[in-house]
Amino acid sequence: MRNAEQYLEALRRHGLTETEDGFALTVQGFQKGSRRALALRDQGDPEAIRMLSLAPEDPARWEYCRCIQIDAFTAEVRRSGI
Repeated sequence: MRNAEQYLEALRRHGLTETEDGFALTVQGFQKGSRRALALRDQGDPEAIRMLSLAPEDPARWEYCRCIQIDAFTAEVRRSGI
């Protein structure tokens, strides 16, 4: 049961929820993903530069942030063995 609790906590920390279609991004997840995108932009990442030029309500920007958060969540799960 501990792993299930840790898994749900990791989802929450990354601003994700699980749906039958995969992962959905919360507003908190969008904010965290946007901060990660800013760091990537500062490193010269062309995709982050392009995505951050979009309006915050643009679905492509939300999808980009969702992918960033899924990557971070997956890395944490692998690292921790949840």
